[in-house]
Amino acid sequence: MQFIRKIAVLGLPLATVLVSATAAHADPCLSLTSCAQQGVENTRNAVKTDANQFSSNLKNAGQSAQDQAKERWNNASEATRKKWEAQRDKVTSAEQNAKDKWNNANEETRKKWEAQRDKVTNAEQNAKDKWNNANEETRKKWEAQRDKVTNAGKSAQEKWNNAGQDTKNAWKSQKDRLKSDWKDATSLPRL
Repeated sequence: MQFIRKIAVLGLPLATVLVSATAAHADPCLSLTSCAQQGVENTRNAVKTDANQFSSNLKNAGQSAQDQAKERWNNASEATRKKWEAQRDKVTSAEQNAKDKWNNANEETRKKWEAQRDKVTNAEQNAKDKWNNANEETRKKWEAQRDKVTNAGKSAQEKWNNAGQDTKNAWKSQKDRLKSDWKDATSLPRL
């Protein structure tokens, strides 16, 4: 539609000359200037109508989304509403905490945080580049390694879920012993 309008606007002077020359007796605009003005006005009105329609459609879509949200809120139980409010408050609080930390940080700390952000961003891009530049054999190898780790995690979870309470308690005790031994081995003795 816009393409047609562009052609109409660009070809309007030529069209008006041709129309005025061939059908001046049947056209109410008797001069080239009045026909050109009428054509420009028609184009301007068409563009304005399309803009109004687009704006109206956007407004209607926004109103529809608001209506759906209100309907979900009104149909939700009190417990669900409290859960949603808690989630909203948690996100708002986290955002405010992040802003406060940034605003209260000195320039050196901000640069450090930006460097960490850039490091993560670069690592993600490097991983994508490695994947894109790898051959099919290498990609299959990486996928197999990923699947092996995923399956090991699932297997461990299944073992835990299927274990009896005595076995779970024994595993917890072993974990606590290892943690304590590690702490003893890595801490310096007091002088």
